Amino acid sequence: MPRGRAYSLDFRMAMMKQHGQGRSFAALSRETDVPREVLGRWWKRYQADGEAGLQPHSRRPRTSPTQKDATTTTAIHTWRDRGLGPANIALRVPASPSTVYRRLVAAGRNQLHPSAPRVVRRYEKTRPGELLHLDLKYLPTLENQAEFEFAAVDDFTREAVVWIAGERSAQNATTFLERVLATLPYPIEAVMTDNDLVFTMRFAYYSQRRTRFEQACRSLGIHHRLLRPGAPESNGKVERFIKTIDDECLTIGQPQTCTARSRAVDAFVWFYNHQRPHLSLAGQTPVQRRSAYFAQVRLMS
Repeated sequence: MPRGRAYSLDFRMAMMKQHGQGRSFAALSRETDVPREVLGRWWKRYQADGEAGLQPHSRRPRTSPTQKDATTTTAIHTWRDRGLGPANIALRVPASPSTVYRRLVAAGRNQLHPSAPRVVRRYEKTRPGELLHLDLKYLPTLENQAEFEFAAVDDFTREAVVWIAGERSAQNATTFLERVLATLPYPIEAVMTDNDLVFTMRFAYYSQRRTRFEQACRSLGIHHRLLRPGAPESNGKVERFIKTIDDECLTIGQPQTCTARSRAVDAFVWFYNHQRPHLSLAGQTPVQRRSAYFAQVRLMS
């Protein structure tokens, strides 16, 4: 019998009369597709109450948990609108504090005064060398030797330069800047760094003093831009590049010596600049982006 099918009172009476005349439930079931147990229930009701016992029963459930649940949820949000927390709301609705909290989380209302989402303003410079992002990272120790990875990424071309040094110092930061200037085939107008002491003494006790890195920038005519405290996303391009080195080079190759690690990073940086398509450059490599820019400049001159 299809679930939910209802039989008329006349049909039920006809079945009961035939059974009363000697027809078996098995025979009636084969002829009508009504299960024998259903016919048996009808017979018991017919014997007890006659025709009235065969009246179709209401199929409406005695309780409506879903409807009750929706009513409770509405009440929870009503009290939440008045500034009450889960424990106080639970005193006023038929639900435990944990249930109230889960409902508030599901609706995104678990925080009474949620903080406004941070708006990240993405930008891109208009020419090579206009801004260079520079950062450093501590590398896992190999052969009992600490090493630091200096990295620089041009904002426009995404062309990168990396140097692994054995010491974290303003002198090495300056040496790396000189390496960058010797590597990239265009002048650097500005560099952006965080407020690490190898780059600046902005937040040091002697904040008016200049590090070797700052002195080098000034003597080379390079504007040194510092990140605003609490806004690391401003230097996100170089941080993302450092993560790319970790994901696509060091994690895969897992070099076991300092020399092997340095060689692996050098090879990956060449691949990154010359052969690896860059999603933010519409599939171009950094070198292709740089070449296309200067080709356009020559056409316009």
